[in-house]
Amino acid sequence: MAKVLAVALSGGVDSSVALQLLKKDWSQIVGASHYIWKDSRCCTVETLNRARYLCKINDIPYYKLDLSPQFKVKVVDDFSNTYLMGQTPNPCVRCNERIRFSLFYETLKERLREEGRLSEGDDLYFATGHYVKTEKTEDGYFLKRAKDTLKDQTYMLYRIPKKILEKMVFPLGDMTKAEVVSIAREEKMPSASARESQDACFLDGGEYSDFLTEYTGRDDLSVPGIIMDTNGNALGQHKGYIHYTIGQRKGLGLGNGPWYVTEIRAKSNHIIVGRQEELGKREFTINDTNWFFHDEKESFSGSVKIRYQSKDVPCSVEKVGDDTYHVILEKPASVTPGQSAVFYDGEYLLGGGIIVA
Repeated sequence: MAKVLAVALSGGVDSSVALQLLKKDWSQIVGASHYIWKDSRCCTVETLNRARYLCKINDIPYYKLDLSPQFKVKVVDDFSNTYLMGQTPNPCVRCNERIRFSLFYETLKERLREEGRLSEGDDLYFATGHYVKTEKTEDGYFLKRAKDTLKDQTYMLYRIPKKILEKMVFPLGDMTKAEVVSIAREEKMPSASARESQDACFLDGGEYSDFLTEYTGRDDLSVPGIIMDTNGNALGQHKGYIHYTIGQRKGLGLGNGPWYVTEIRAKSNHIIVGRQEELGKREFTINDTNWFFHDEKESFSGSVKIRYQSKDVPCSVEKVGDDTYHVILEKPASVTPGQSAVFYDGEYLLGGGIIVA
């Protein structure tokens, strides 16, 4: 069977360098971008033209796939609905699961077959500029943490479908960001000075509350409500529950602080606050899980990240229902419903799920 490699290109420095590193080792290679949201930073004319130009100068085919209708339903609607329930979703995690490493990959595979670039029996391998590694073990394929611990993106990729892992190629896993930028500058890539952002692409640096108000067309999302402490005492007034997240300290306007948001009650439009010692939890529940084990485990121990930039916390995990797991932490941490809990065994990513309580 022939091996064909598709490199996902965003027009940024990481995917550009990924293509540069891979092109000499693959005889059949194409570049591809997905268009997912009008005027977002990942879908501007400038970024897509950079990706197209990169393929042109490397003499490889380029594909742009319009997945914006599916992205709206599978990612943006999900983000909106989850946030309105008083939870804090991570849309980039959902995009990786539902768009980039599933729909994008499968749609591109079909396009290549239609054009005769990929035969029915050919493998399509898929490369991105993410900072992560893969490794085959006795238990199957697993993601591993990247060399550059500050850029490691295993947390964001824990929902990649298990079946695609053996087809994934991550050339930046053993490199640092500084090394990648250095290559881009040496090769005079137009992406070498491109701006990066940590926000979801459809937000593009704006306020969540402003986006949700415009996107939903609702004018009641900034209705003031009561701020209460954990004993039910009214302490002040807030400007609408969608302006707050669990763990938030700034912008509460309360005296005798510091206070931290410990709970968001969307139905009653109440914000509950407490002291720092009231913020941490030792136990929580997850569902909607994705694991990389060969066989489902009823219980295991390891460590867990409960936010992208948080440190691992040692934990034990036990299955308590259909796709529901109870997590016990070694020490208290700020747990946010809607966010992802991602589990590790040393350098290996085991999988994870969505925090529900």
